[in-house]
Amino acid sequence: MLRLLSFLFLVSAFFSCLPEKTALERALREAGDNRMELEKVLAYYRDDTLKYQAACFLIENMPDQYAVLPLDSTDTYARALLSLDKEDPVSWEISRSLVAAVFDSISKIQPESRIKIVRDIEVMTSDYLIENIESAFKVWNRRGVAKHYSFDDFCSYVLPYRVAHEPLSHWRRTALQRYGHWLDSLNAPQEVARSIAMRYPVRYNAGMTKYPYIMSYEEMDSLQWGTCDDMTAFLTLSLRAIGIPAATDVVKAWANRSSAHCWNVVKDTAGHFVDIGYGPDGKNFVVYKVSKVYRMQYRSPGEEDVTQGYDMPLSDVSFPLDGKNKQAYLCTFNNSQWIPVALASSGNGNVTFRNLGRGLLWGDNKIDGYREEGKGIAYLPVVHERGILKSFAAPVILYEGGEVRSLRPILSDTESVTLHRKYPKYNKIASDVHDSNEVIPGDDYELFYWNDEWCSLGRKTAGHDTLVYVEVPKNALLWLHNHTQGKEERIFTYENGKQIWW
Repeated sequence: MLRLLSFLFLVSAFFSCLPEKTALERALREAGDNRMELEKVLAYYRDDTLKYQAACFLIENMPDQYAVLPLDSTDTYARALLSLDKEDPVSWEISRSLVAAVFDSISKIQPESRIKIVRDIEVMTSDYLIENIESAFKVWNRRGVAKHYSFDDFCSYVLPYRVAHEPLSHWRRTALQRYGHWLDSLNAPQEVARSIAMRYPVRYNAGMTKYPYIMSYEEMDSLQWGTCDDMTAFLTLSLRAIGIPAATDVVKAWANRSSAHCWNVVKDTAGHFVDIGYGPDGKNFVVYKVSKVYRMQYRSPGEEDVTQGYDMPLSDVSFPLDGKNKQAYLCTFNNSQWIPVALASSGNGNVTFRNLGRGLLWGDNKIDGYREEGKGIAYLPVVHERGILKSFAAPVILYEGGEVRSLRPILSDTESVTLHRKYPKYNKIASDVHDSNEVIPGDDYELFYWNDEWCSLGRKTAGHDTLVYVEVPKNALLWLHNHTQGKEERIFTYENGKQIWW
């Protein structure tokens, strides 16, 4: 059984069931003492149909919006942010990043971040919302491309005053000062986006993952460091400020390693979404396996499954599911635990997860993979029961060709396995280079197989550079854990005398 990792899908399912006609009423009711501020906005636009509809859109979806802020102005992390050095020569390596070192030192003084959640619906002012609406309409009409888009495009990809849970700020003013000269450009939206991305002021710094809060647009513009999330948020806001329909697409968990990823997308005048990256030509490069892609949006429930919009092989996979469970989740493994990446509703004793990635990418993207890596993706179906995620069927391999293989261990048919590693070797690493993911003599290891949960096959201290386990169930999904050291660990199957990594 698994601990619950995320409530996102549950929240999404709840809000998607709310009647649309009550959305404005619900929002005004939840505003409480701040209701009058929102009603001022509605009254201000009562004679302007489009702007009134825009105001309704923002207010109706406002109950789900909030900022994550430091508890008070004395917060050590927040004060340190203002004094960080903009020069960090090894920013890509968290172990050598100067920014990371600063936050590590703070963690010794202030071990835990002290946050507060501030709901927009309770603090939004009429002046702020009106300014946002006016600015959005002004740039939308000025660029001369509005005829290529719908009003829904405008509401979804230009109008919103936030992209995540950053502090509210007058980011449109700041962005217009920096990028306002693009308003009169005749270039296609995606070309403007690529040009801005190529001259991007916010650079990646792995150390910023240790900052416990979310930066405002102005803080990112001043500091010029950020995580992938910060970089995509900054570009999305910058493009929206000049009337370009933009959003952030997210891979919640890579399917063959740890971590997640996100990038920017722009809707072109032909109605297609084009992904934008930070390479020399503004292209987006993806090199790991993708199970699902979601587009972050202001509209409840906050995200949209857009996997089918990417030109890569996809499949639907079904599992039997009894009637007492109405919803199920599909997970991939992130080097230490199963992460939910998809949600589906059950019906007629089955649940079907649609448009799942098979391990192949779109366009010019190529998997920058590992040696002895399997050609596909491992998935585990689970349900939510009493605060935990529990598997209800065996994990499966969805192969690149679309075949599905169930990994139900055959307990009555076992074999001896010889293990050399706990994590695959990158293709780029020379074969004679040793690393800490090999079996290390003297280290303490434990081998697990999956059978509704991780089941131990025993702990062993490695005497050599290999480990031998006997009576290992065939057709099992395996995981070798090092109790002594290291973090990188990957699930695998044992096939023809080799570890095949998933």
